[in-house]
Amino acid sequence: MAKGNYTNKAAQSVAEFQNEKENTPAITTIKGKSGRPSKGEVHKISLAIPIELYEGAEFGSYFFKGNITAYINNLIRKDLEKNLDKYKEFKKMMESFSENL
Repeated sequence: MAKGNYTNKAAQSVAEFQNEKENTPAITTIKGKSGRPSKGEVHKISLAIPIELYEGAEFGSYFFKGNITAYINNLIRKDLEKNLDKYKEFKKMMESFSENL
């Protein structure tokens, strides 16, 4: 029997597999985002709502497809449209008050 350098079958199979893997193009799949569509950049917070108010918020959320977050955001938006100038004025008063101390 002739002496020589022989590779074992397992090493040869691994080498062939690696060559096949390098020669085949990579298949990439583009996966869409799951969940609700984004309404822009948000700041997430934890919110504690008393039970008696939460039950009412659930009823109010029916006008927003059952989305309590959308209902609360709508309430905040309406309040800010009505009172934002007052809030800014109050903030200025508090800042000037703290400067005088």
